[in-house]
Amino acid sequence: MNTGHRRLVDATARRRIREDLDTNLMCLAGAGAGKTHALVDRMVACVRQGKADVAQMAAITFTRKAAGEMRGRFFQALQEAASTVADEGEGPSSARQLGRLRDAVARVDQCSIGTIHAFCARLLRERPIEAGLPPNFSEVEEREELFLVRAAWDRFLAARSAAGDQRLLAIEDMGLTAEQFYQFYLDRCQYSDLDLKPTQGPRPDLAPAVAQACELVREVAAQIPDPLPEGEPDRFMATVRELRHFVDFAGPPSDADRERLLRDLASTTKTGITLKRWGPAGSPARSLARRLRDDVLPALRDGVLKPLLVQWRQYVYTLAGELVDEAMVSYRDSRLAASTLTFNDLLESTANLLRDRPEVRTHFQQRYRRLFVDEFQDTDPLQAEILLYL
Repeated sequence: MNTGHRRLVDATARRRIREDLDTNLMCLAGAGAGKTHALVDRMVACVRQGKADVAQMAAITFTRKAAGEMRGRFFQALQEAASTVADEGEGPSSARQLGRLRDAVARVDQCSIGTIHAFCARLLRERPIEAGLPPNFSEVEEREELFLVRAAWDRFLAARSAAGDQRLLAIEDMGLTAEQFYQFYLDRCQYSDLDLKPTQGPRPDLAPAVAQACELVREVAAQIPDPLPEGEPDRFMATVRELRHFVDFAGPPSDADRERLLRDLASTTKTGITLKRWGPAGSPARSLARRLRDDVLPALRDGVLKPLLVQWRQYVYTLAGELVDEAMVSYRDSRLAASTLTFNDLLESTANLLRDRPEVRTHFQQRYRRLFVDEFQDTDPLQAEILLYL
């Protein structure tokens, strides 16, 4: 029986990570494959071969916990490498390597190991004036921001309402709920570096589709069996009965009502119609149900309702976007006035600084000669932009 060590199938890739130190590399592997271990090995190799001083290296992790673990791994790996070189190495080359490793062990705290937000904060604190920030800025924790962002939204809405801003009423009448409005605002705050692309074009006319939908509801409601053969209505019957009350008794509908009518019909799928609940085979009601399921509803849904609803939502969100952007700017101004930055502010400010100030970008490129990123697949485009600038 062979008791020797098996050669890892990815041994060549691992060796390249340790030895090909002048090439940008991306390691793609599943969880538990040893990516972080390989990254630490590469960091140690850079020190050992004199490619970078520890103060010129930055390792980016996804979480603070991961940063702490990597810091410990790196320190231990440096010690082990120094011990190995001391025990096995001879000659000037080994002496130089040992000197670099021992120096790195003594100054390992000068290596920047942390989350992307911590890294950005470090850059901004070094160059706050160029970034347009108060030098004494503080960072807001994610938990705290949940309260701040909501409070800022409530203050903004109260101010606009007190000023009689008719856009609030118009947006409500168009069917955008308070929760949807707030979620839109949250998304904009999270991706404030992206510009909205408002929909160009006239206000979509819901009237023809609403008239067609009302006619269908009345026709179907009149032919629903009474009493029901199976006792309970299927989902489409229940929808029609509810919409029939709206169509006949709800009074002049708002845009929100019209949108809901169209949305309820558009959400009906084949599984919403159970043929046996419409009567025996061959009965007029069951034949109607089959026609609705197979022909009428799919044509109405896919040919009329869904395209129109997409246009309507785009139109509504374009109008809402004006207010949301105003709220976002108001929230940002209040943060800057208080000298506080959110995690997203750290990313945006750093990206803007590196993009708009070439001399600052050059300074940090020379300062951080080697960048190591753990869990790069979890990096969003803004974070990737920052890393690519360096």
